Amino acid sequence: MRFPVYESLSSLNRKLQDILVILEEIKKAPGMPRKSFEAYQVEIQYLRCHATLDVLEVMNNAEIHEMAKLGKQKRDYEDSIRDVDDVYFEVQNREEQRRKQGLPSLIGVLPVNYQPSVPETGVPEDEIVTSEASPRVRGQNRIEPSAYRPHAKSSAHSRRARRRPERAS
Repeated sequence: MRFPVYESLSSLNRKLQDILVILEEIKKAPGMPRKSFEAYQVEIQYLRCHATLDVLEVMNNAEIHEMAKLGKQKRDYEDSIRDVDDVYFEVQNREEQRRKQGLPSLIGVLPVNYQPSVPETGVPEDEIVTSEASPRVRGQNRIEPSAYRPHAKSSAHSRRARRRPERAS
């Protein structure tokens, strides 16, 4: 699809250039209105530029789409022939670049018996409320005493309701 469009655009530009040359020859003939033929040449050049621009805009979008599709195919092929251990060489090369730039190494070696840390509270990490929240958010996340003390018999609200009213003397 792409190549015939480019061939047609090239042919259009060549043929319009031939027309411009013919108009130039006619303009030089005695008695011809020079300004009129110059205006015709400008009009033809303008239309040629406008048509070329329209074609190239459409073709640019087609080329971008084609390039993306072929780029994905290229990456897939390169990944299929790549040795999985090449990543170590890439890291080694990157560390050498960092050393030459005077930057510290990003490689660290973990001990053989390394165990990732686990929270000691026994509460899943996604339920931990941090104190960095705003006062309003902290208030919304506050847990009522009876909610986390199963042995509590009543909530603070119901205890307040059972207080005896003070007698007036």
